Amino acid sequence: MTDNQSENLVARVWKAGAAVIALLVAAAFIPPIEVCGTMLRRANILSALMTFDDTSLISDVDETASEATAEELEAVDMERITAEIAADTIPAAEEILSFEWVIDVPAERQAREPADGAEPLTAGITAVEDFGGDDSPFARFLDKLEAGNEPVRIAVAGDSFIEGDIMTCDLRLLLQQRFGTESDATGFAPASSPLTAFRRTVKTRSSGWSSYNVMQQQSTPAAAADKYMLGGWVSLPAAGASTRWEPAAYGTGVAPRASHVDIYLLSPSHSRTEVIINDTLRRPFEIAGSPKLRRISVTAPAIASAELRVISPGEGFIGYGASFRGDGVTVDNYSVRSNSGQALLRMNHSLNAQLDRFTPYDLVILQYGLNIMQQGRHNYDSYTVQVEKMTELVRGCFPAAAVLIMGVSDRSVKSDDGSFVRIDALPYLDEAQREAARRTGSAFWSTSAAMQIEGGMARFVAEGCAGKDYTHINYRGGERIARALCQAICAAAEARPRAIERREAMKFRAEELFERDDIGLKAEL
Repeated sequence: MTDNQSENLVARVWKAGAAVIALLVAAAFIPPIEVCGTMLRRANILSALMTFDDTSLISDVDETASEATAEELEAVDMERITAEIAADTIPAAEEILSFEWVIDVPAERQAREPADGAEPLTAGITAVEDFGGDDSPFARFLDKLEAGNEPVRIAVAGDSFIEGDIMTCDLRLLLQQRFGTESDATGFAPASSPLTAFRRTVKTRSSGWSSYNVMQQQSTPAAAADKYMLGGWVSLPAAGASTRWEPAAYGTGVAPRASHVDIYLLSPSHSRTEVIINDTLRRPFEIAGSPKLRRISVTAPAIASAELRVISPGEGFIGYGASFRGDGVTVDNYSVRSNSGQALLRMNHSLNAQLDRFTPYDLVILQYGLNIMQQGRHNYDSYTVQVEKMTELVRGCFPAAAVLIMGVSDRSVKSDDGSFVRIDALPYLDEAQREAARRTGSAFWSTSAAMQIEGGMARFVAEGCAGKDYTHINYRGGERIARALCQAICAAAEARPRAIERREAMKFRAEELFERDDIGLKAEL
């Protein structure tokens, strides 16, 4: 080979390499796309060098979403539903509903130091409005949270605003830090969903499932169409289907380690499954057929990952998901895009009640409204009735839980001059949700008011905390809203008589010890 040939070969190699790099860079700029109902990730092979915030690209408001019809609201007969729940949640004596697996192995984790007290409250805090009185369910929730001696479970049911664990991941972390728990468990994650790739707090790898959400109820196979729970997803397996969940580091930089993981499923006929913990410990489970909700509950000092394998699914098998929890505060994210909350009316209320029997919720937060807010619309009386019905259903299914209604978030629309202004419907919808809380004796928190204190949606967009649709926040924006809500909850908890009495007792004890030390010092002198 001549020198010229060698130089030409080297030049061609360099050109080919440059072309490959150019293609990789170009591919990285292709946003996530949905193909045949499956969301494909961004092909960012150069992720170590290039990062993107795709959260604003996957959460579009569904302008076709609607409220529940008068017929749907009329069909919500709470006396009938309460009777059905009572009948369906009483198990037969021989029925095994929860399969327990306790793993006793040494933990290889240094516990995180709890935060020293609450964060300083901002001067412009948006307070929680509790319309239930001094001894309301929300007040009892605050007392339990402040006491800090029992696990506290919170469910957040919402739409695309919190999709991917946005906002709820920071609310979870802030509450865990504030109330002194060593657990940083990441809560609920579906068995399978096209959107799991975008969640930063749990890495989900699944195969062999066909998944549907409650907004696709008409296209869901008939056997599963009436089996939706609060999570809003049903996953139907082929033989050998599997899902591996791995809580990921977020906020603290330390990978979470739960002490419990609960895997929820339905197995109307006999099925065979296997659960693998931390990729090394495995155990098979033979599950006899039953129409009741089943739980495989694993307890271990440090659960870094869990995997469910469906070796032989019986007819009608449904996988719901797994909830990673600890002995402190757990926040479960139950988000379904395009849902104005009306899907709650169509869920299986008996299954929701059975879910609550395993580990009851202390608070259910309803975050809805974004999908029905329309420029120029000022009357939301019918939506007030819908939220009332939603609240009644939550109380029927989760009787120990308080209900907190989050007001609709801030949103901006383009004006005639091209600038973005606050949507004119917002205060009317916000008040409609507040009125539903007032009528039902629930708690209410104005998300839009908290965002206005932070400068509103326009500033969120300008500071990179929300998408260019001026509607959806990203993780940075979610952290700001979560901080405001956490501060509001902390302020309400600290204002409770029990908390005040405890602080006074601690202050008296500190003064007493100081006087004793002072007397002893004088005696020595």
